[in-house]
Amino acid sequence: MKKKFICSLLVAAMTVSMAAGCGQKEEKNSSEDGKVHIQFMHMQVEQERQDVVQSIIDDFQKENPDIVVEPIPVNEDDYDAKIATQGGNGELAAVVEYSQDQAKTSVANQFTSVDAVKEVIEGKGLDEFYEGALNVTKTEDGESYVGVPISSWVQGIWVNTEMLKEKQMEVPTNWDEVLEVAKAFYDPDNRMYGIALPTSDSAFTEQVFSQFAISNGANVFDGDKNVTVNTPEMKEALEYYTELASYSMPGSTEVADVNDAFVGKNAPMAMYSTYILGNVKDAGFADDLTLVLPNKKQEAAYGCIIVLGIAEGMSEEETEAAKKFVSYMLEDEANVKWLNMAPGGVQPVLKSVDEMPEYTELEARTAYVHMNDAIANAVENLQLFGAVDGKNFTEMGDVTNTGAISKMVNNAVVQQADIDSELEAAQSAVEGLMK
Repeated sequence: MKKKFICSLLVAAMTVSMAAGCGQKEEKNSSEDGKVHIQFMHMQVEQERQDVVQSIIDDFQKENPDIVVEPIPVNEDDYDAKIATQGGNGELAAVVEYSQDQAKTSVANQFTSVDAVKEVIEGKGLDEFYEGALNVTKTEDGESYVGVPISSWVQGIWVNTEMLKEKQMEVPTNWDEVLEVAKAFYDPDNRMYGIALPTSDSAFTEQVFSQFAISNGANVFDGDKNVTVNTPEMKEALEYYTELASYSMPGSTEVADVNDAFVGKNAPMAMYSTYILGNVKDAGFADDLTLVLPNKKQEAAYGCIIVLGIAEGMSEEETEAAKKFVSYMLEDEANVKWLNMAPGGVQPVLKSVDEMPEYTELEARTAYVHMNDAIANAVENLQLFGAVDGKNFTEMGDVTNTGAISKMVNNAVVQQADIDSELEAAQSAVEGLMK
């Protein structure tokens, strides 16, 4: 299964009433074997990935013979509905794999024990995680986390260094230098573009634009949840993105357009996630690849943190068993096994794993191991719209679902609409959601 790299936000199927999540988990029948039985629901449905998950469970059970973990693989397309149904009925698995946004929703619906999650993270040690992985998984009050980070993918500006050398240009490090490279390569008559960017009315466009906005100090909300779309910082970012996009492919471009332009060497730079690594490797120029981040006032990466949630409302014995299992998934050897199911696309959230030979020397990863430090830097600098001052506002999911930001970008870039008017319209649209 090719995992989506658009980090889906609040899905209607998961937006259940708060009351639905308040019921206690139904007590399971006491097992005759005297062991604690828990379930682990995850999205690793291919047989080879299920085998890896089972091997992790087997190792855990050898160390914890009083606990039985039952894996529950669920297809990605059915996942949100399964969470909503089982969570609403008090039957959710003890441990659930979530994207950071699915996890936010489950916390809002009281499906997740944030106290148990916090205990596991603090038990591992905050300094063991990359800072960005923890920052974007904070709860809205900033007091806990929506899940325990286990892996990630990140997004930034991928650069073909060999193409730059042909024009005697250096790898860009800030807005001005990125624009300079884009201008130097732009030759649309010969199907050559300066950078491959998304411009469609889509979540992908919002994701990419958010990196430029945040790197300039702009965000959709401030720390008090006031809407801050129409600000000088956001305007500067939109003006810059509009100019930069003029050196990208024409029209409303999407995921495939960006990938194809970069992999086909029709652009020396592209905004994409780490899931492009396998495609670049297949195209034969992984050695020429590097990653930089949009940087005006600060570096800013976008990405998605995969977390493990621990269900609310379980018995004390089940909760303790779930905490033990999730803690085990953070041990280096188990975590590397998890990461190695999808080399390249999936990245570590634990600093120690980045140094392990089992991770760095995996044959499927050696082609781009030279970028480990740059990717780790991206995870460290991961920031999101709606994550401000140690708080992670759930309403950002509603903003993305309405397309307020992506419409603003698409209208400014593709439709050449007035930027001030678009900022004002987006500000009003988000304010309307907050009423």
